[in-house]
Amino acid sequence: MSDTAERQVTARSAAPAVGVEIARSRRIRLRQLSYGDIPWLSRLYAQPQARMLQLDDCPTRFFEVAALVAWVNQVYAKHRGLGIWRADVVGGEFLGTFSLMPLEATAEVEISARLTAEAWGRWYVIEGGRLLCRHAFVTLGLPRLAAHAHPDNEAAARVLERLGFRETASCTYAGKAARRFELAAAEWVAAEAAPARA
Repeated sequence: MSDTAERQVTARSAAPAVGVEIARSRRIRLRQLSYGDIPWLSRLYAQPQARMLQLDDCPTRFFEVAALVAWVNQVYAKHRGLGIWRADVVGGEFLGTFSLMPLEATAEVEISARLTAEAWGRWYVIEGGRLLCRHAFVTLGLPRLAAHAHPDNEAAARVLERLGFRETASCTYAGKAARRFELAAAEWVAAEAAPARA
């Protein structure tokens, strides 16, 4: 969601004190956002690296982050298994967020991630992306996932390609030029059945 004002208007539901865990891999745990995450999210969104080459806006003030958390908790209630989740190293460090969000205009689901600068280069984005793909295709039974990247964000494009996505078009996203990527469930299943990639 790119419109902060819309978040403020719709942020009427309360978030739980502690978010529910939705998925876990060997190193990463994903859980729902709660108001206790506001300081962590505020620090993430304040990092220039986390805002660089992104298509959507970052809330920067406390009440904007609180409104985001409340709005995401409405998404949890309305769209089973979808949302933005806090990512932590199992038993420790805050990594950032991963998400599967509904695109209202097309009824598709979009995958994305925003990690702290400290988490870069440690393969967490690949591990979290694979965890989200499994959640989307196995747990939720979605037929496909979409993703969008800034035209100059080659790192994001490489991550998506490593996850099995293929670039399908240039488009406009949140009023900005973007690259569109797609991954069908059948393609993901076939890739998972193939020998492990190096």
